[in-house]
Amino acid sequence: MKLHNIKPNYQVNWVIETDYCHNGMPLSNGIFGALLWFQDNTLMVTVNRADYWEHRGGVEWNKECTFENVVSLLKQERFDEVKKLFASKQVNGKEKPPTRLPMGRYEIKLKPEVRFEFAVLNLQRAEAVIHCSVPGGSGEIKASILIDQPMLAVSLREDWVETIECRPAYDFPKVESYFNTYGIPPYTRVQEEGVLGWVQELPDDPACAVLLKREQDFIRIAAVYEENALQTASRLLQVSKGTTYASVVEETKKAWQRLWDKTADISLPDQELVTMYYLGIYKMLGNSMPGGIAPTLQGPWVEEYQLPAWKSDYHFNINVQECLWPAYAANHLEALKPLFDMLDRWKPLLADRAKTFTGTDDGYYLPHSTDDRGTVCGGFWTGTLDFANTSWVAQMMWQYARYSEDDEFLLNEVYPFMKKTLNLFHKTMHWDGTSYSMPVTVSPEYGGTANDAWGANSTFFLVNVHFLCEKLIWIDHQFALQDPYIAQVNDISQHLPAYSTGAGPFGEEILIWEGQPLAESHRHHSHLAGIFPFETMDPEDEQQKQVIRNSYRRWVKTGMGNWTGWSMPWASILHGRLGSKEMAYNCLKLFEDTFVMPGYGTRHNAVYEGFTLYTGGDIMQSECGIAYAAAVLELFVQCKRGEICLFPSLPDRFTEASFAGIRTEGAFLISASRLKGTIVSVDIYSEKGAALKLRNPFPIAVVHTGEQSFETAEAVIQLSTAIGQTISMLPQFS
Repeated sequence: MKLHNIKPNYQVNWVIETDYCHNGMPLSNGIFGALLWFQDNTLMVTVNRADYWEHRGGVEWNKECTFENVVSLLKQERFDEVKKLFASKQVNGKEKPPTRLPMGRYEIKLKPEVRFEFAVLNLQRAEAVIHCSVPGGSGEIKASILIDQPMLAVSLREDWVETIECRPAYDFPKVESYFNTYGIPPYTRVQEEGVLGWVQELPDDPACAVLLKREQDFIRIAAVYEENALQTASRLLQVSKGTTYASVVEETKKAWQRLWDKTADISLPDQELVTMYYLGIYKMLGNSMPGGIAPTLQGPWVEEYQLPAWKSDYHFNINVQECLWPAYAANHLEALKPLFDMLDRWKPLLADRAKTFTGTDDGYYLPHSTDDRGTVCGGFWTGTLDFANTSWVAQMMWQYARYSEDDEFLLNEVYPFMKKTLNLFHKTMHWDGTSYSMPVTVSPEYGGTANDAWGANSTFFLVNVHFLCEKLIWIDHQFALQDPYIAQVNDISQHLPAYSTGAGPFGEEILIWEGQPLAESHRHHSHLAGIFPFETMDPEDEQQKQVIRNSYRRWVKTGMGNWTGWSMPWASILHGRLGSKEMAYNCLKLFEDTFVMPGYGTRHNAVYEGFTLYTGGDIMQSECGIAYAAAVLELFVQCKRGEICLFPSLPDRFTEASFAGIRTEGAFLISASRLKGTIVSVDIYSEKGAALKLRNPFPIAVVHTGEQSFETAEAVIQLSTAIGQTISMLPQFS
């Protein structure tokens, strides 16, 4: 429920001068995606599917892949043997992980007299509109991907088109080389009865069929990846025969409008930030559409001319999380369900892997890089050892339960998942008679795959364990479960360090792991994860305040020289949580300038040199632009250890700002406005009747509950609420 009326501008102007697909206008229904871009007077249409995988290869998890064996090999400095344990199987004599595949593109060449003038991506309708000029007039090309079918619909005047060509991925040298190396056959061209396209067979996976059909002013492109793909794609084109563009896309426009109707809105006198926020939500939905599939690194927008970076797989050590971070506050909890459904299907695999690794009969183990079947992609042995990925997805499940107030999900899904995850950690701990330690841990990506990229008691692992303990204890108490298991949880919580510390340039600071400070700039802020997203550390707690402050200063001192695109939104949130409003905002502006391409495509590497050493290369990733939207929402609202804070990180320079319908823990939807630097109104809708805990936004608040009004100067306002109740707050005016 949006209680303040904000009118977003959903029209995003696009550049016409594009040189490759990464600058394209993105369209998607969560599975089938397209990028529309321009070369001279040719409309380029790069197509892909988020479920288009070649599954051969990957790590064969066997009886040698045990924690005991890993510890023994590491202590004997037999590092090559550890790496071999988690290497991908060979295909045609070479190591090969599973990978997403490029698909191809269409090139629609217009007649010389037709010229592109400007283009607009309408987010509200998920429609690309390209304005063209012709002698004596003008017209439009429109395109949209149907919400319920793998089909791109294009409205384009028949007399504007000179030629249409298809270029399957195999036509590009990098892809052809890869296909030949691993025995993937060339495509079969399809050209008959007005249909143009190709079929790509795969050795052990279904075929992919991509077909285009033109009927007068209406072009349809279907992309199918399944058994009998050609027949299915042909049938899709036949079913839509005789229809019009307007009739075919009508339901798609309505479906997207329903999504935007519930989206949290923001208003701020920084139009670029506002545009990037709405684009982030648009891309999140396009990458994890409700009812679709879980989000991968590039989502459905994989380029056609090369294999996608990092296989466009599921990276569970930050990337999948960032793809979904805005879902909570933006009021799209349903976008998380595809991930949870996938993990639910994987539970037998996660349990089997935990048993092999540690011998536990009741655990889960999720490594950091997998395909859509849960197969480990390999090639990064420290990542495969990072079983804290399991607890990070448990944290996402916890958040879902708290933001939705779904107690059934909390008790039946989150609670047992957390227990099984903690069991795995427990099996890797050492007890010396007085305390627990974790002798072999990693911190995501610190040290890469080097021999010394591990240590005892990494802060990241410790934070994950304490997060699990804290939430398990809370659930047991909240619902009076009296679970005997909680005795073990309390034992771990009381006898395991909260984080590793050591002396630093500013005093005692948080370490990566025992003996390892943050010695250089590092893209993954894993040692600060206790501040966000796990919130096991409290910057306002007197006992922790100084060590957190020292660690913050060290982090700033080491700088951004090894950061990547996805580092920036997380850094923005951390700065905001640590009290630096201006840096929270500036990280977002630096991201816009440094990691965003002319067509709003977001990159892993910087677009120019000098800011970071990660430059060059054409690595497109969607998660950083999506996480940007979450960082924007953090400027307006934060949920910190059960307490809601309004406008906590918005710089004072923005004297006027407002938001509507931001979701918080407790299933509240909050709207508020700030004028002349002062919050002037707050409205809170209670969806589930939870208890409200709000940091008082006024010196003295006048609270209207619908039944009573009262004034309070309490620092934290705590109220019981009823289902469907709206609470209004205003400052007391003298």
